[in-house]
Amino acid sequence: MEYPSSVNLRDPVQKYSKAFATEEDLAIAEAVHKFVDKEIMPRRLDLDGGFHRDRNLAEKTLYEIRKKLVDLGWQRAWFPKEYGGLEMDSSVTYAIFTEELSRGDPDVAELFGTAVWGLQAAMLVNNETVLKRFAPIFCGNEVCDGCFAMTEPAGGCNVEDVYCQHGRTIQTRAELKGDEWVINGQKLWPGPIIDSIIYSTACTIDPEKGDDGIVIIDVPKDTPGLSFSKPEELMGRVCTAKNGSIFYDNVRVPREYCSGAPGGQGAWVLKQMVSSRFDSAAQAVGPAQACLEIATDYLKDRYIVGKPVRDRSLIAATIGEMAMKIQAARSYYLNVAYMFDHPEIYGDSISLQQVARASACKNFATEVAEWICRQAMGLMGSYGYSTGAHVEKYLRDLPIIRIWMGGVHGAMLDVARGEYPFESW
Repeated sequence: MEYPSSVNLRDPVQKYSKAFATEEDLAIAEAVHKFVDKEIMPRRLDLDGGFHRDRNLAEKTLYEIRKKLVDLGWQRAWFPKEYGGLEMDSSVTYAIFTEELSRGDPDVAELFGTAVWGLQAAMLVNNETVLKRFAPIFCGNEVCDGCFAMTEPAGGCNVEDVYCQHGRTIQTRAELKGDEWVINGQKLWPGPIIDSIIYSTACTIDPEKGDDGIVIIDVPKDTPGLSFSKPEELMGRVCTAKNGSIFYDNVRVPREYCSGAPGGQGAWVLKQMVSSRFDSAAQAVGPAQACLEIATDYLKDRYIVGKPVRDRSLIAATIGEMAMKIQAARSYYLNVAYMFDHPEIYGDSISLQQVARASACKNFATEVAEWICRQAMGLMGSYGYSTGAHVEKYLRDLPIIRIWMGGVHGAMLDVARGEYPFESW
């Protein structure tokens, strides 16, 4: 057997373990890697609106990048074939795709994820009415957004704590009147709130019913009574993210637009939606990998007493630790994604054990990624702090990944619940 003379962990084929990734996965990784290098890396500053935060420039750049991904077939990849999709359903494949795209820009990857989320509930329960109307749009030739609206002003991420709260904190109410659902309430933080095709909304018919009261209702855009706040001003993703509030004022949608019925199905769908947190880990590892590459490339041309800075033992040790932690985080999320792809061995994706694994790898990867970015900035000195080096944008874009889907402490509660039952809950 011949072995490669060296292993290049920048190589999209070599850095993913074949214990988890198929040959098709590796081909996808290589294709997305090349796309990122060609189409995103040269335009990263434009995604931030340039030095002057030009929102028009950012939105134009984001659209052009996403349109090229649409033209390559990526937007339709995870939708059913009968509606024009490619029906890719591997968690490992999706995670690898996410890491590679996030290496260019995590918000580009996030927007592809939210597009899938917008119809995820309908796909989980095979709501043919909703899918026949909307899935072909997402599988078409135009850039499309979808939104899953979950978090609320009063309870925040409590809605996502499906195992302790059981929907009791959901205040957005849905009432079935004849052949229509009537929705009243508010959602906070979902995105993108602007121009999504559909807003899949977690509601309750009665908070006292707990799990049995949860319903997931798909609300088309331009439905009367649906309105939005201005997008929140954010620390990162300043010109591309569009998170804000959604208001429901006697919003009426057909009865058939319920993709999670009361009586337990809605709770099951909600648990499915929040269980696969390993993809957040992949979204964090991408920027970490990029920052490692930026720092090592920069340091090869910086010298101390005639020797490249990166060859000095202290600096080399730091770079080695960065590479070690990145590979550990990558291996962790690949392992969990593989477990999700094999429920016959590791249990259902919404089991406490699987949710614990997904939350744990998310927390680990996001902590590692932020540490990597800070190390890269420190190694590069003042240049690492400058906008042109790109590290500072990654450092601003990363924290939201740690915060969403229950946050750091919520994730640790998930991990603990995977180890033992909480007797008081």
